[in-house]
Amino acid sequence: MIKIFIRALIKFRILRFLNINGTISLNKKKYKIPIIQGVGLSNLIMSEPWMIDLLEIVLPIENKRFIDVGVNIGQTLLKLKSVSSEIEYIGFEPNPMCVNYVDLLVKNNNFKRISVIPVGISDKTEIGVLNFFYSSSTDSSASMIAEFRPGQKIDRKEFIPLFDLERLKETINLDVVSVLKIDVEGAELEVLSSFKSIIKDKQPIILIEILPAYNDQNLFRVERQNKIQLMLSEAGYSIHRVIKENDILLNLEEISEIGIHSDLNKCEYVMVPDNKKEKFKNYCQQRLKRQ
Repeated sequence: MIKIFIRALIKFRILRFLNINGTISLNKKKYKIPIIQGVGLSNLIMSEPWMIDLLEIVLPIENKRFIDVGVNIGQTLLKLKSVSSEIEYIGFEPNPMCVNYVDLLVKNNNFKRISVIPVGISDKTEIGVLNFFYSSSTDSSASMIAEFRPGQKIDRKEFIPLFDLERLKETINLDVVSVLKIDVEGAELEVLSSFKSIIKDKQPIILIEILPAYNDQNLFRVERQNKIQLMLSEAGYSIHRVIKENDILLNLEEISEIGIHSDLNKCEYVMVPDNKKEKFKNYCQQRLKRQ
């Protein structure tokens, strides 16, 4: 009923003037979804449901602390809580509108052991720029890499704080990292470089989106992609591509390289350290057999 009501509000263009609440069921659990002048609406129509299946494969391997770089409005947080209500969550998000929304989402659902740090992660500490490509204040495609989408018009820019993780270690406890999720619209190399010592020492499973290079002429993306592969290979990681169809997880295919492709349905990866690879494969087989 609430979804029908919201569709009507959208149709008559009055949703952006209202603060209302809805609910969503994820993994047989219900969550309260605040919608603040339109912000949060996409949480009611949750995308990427396959992520829940992926988390059910990954979390049994190690379930202590989940690091989320690129929180946006808490899409991954909700899915994570539907799988494990007890896991500790630390998120990094430089967009203040998103941070304010997630704070309300956490309070409305009484989530525990949640920390959202209002900064972006990079390989240096500085004031950066977040480039928005759409008018939405929580644009999930916004990127701090200006050259990442050279053919697309930038709608607006906002200054954001960027931190090298070494500058945050004294304040934020990162002695344990079980899973590292990275969704940063082109800034994956900078984030991985910042996490390099943690990746080497803690060997977390890494969930990462790497958008396609499309062709070998896109040297900017190809070179960055190759640097990511080399860094993770040297740290003892294998690459597994998320294979899905109609938002259903079908397989986690081990590949030797990301390669050059143009398929937006094949840009999510699980990077698995060698010391957890056998467990990962076993849990993967068990989970996919039950589907």
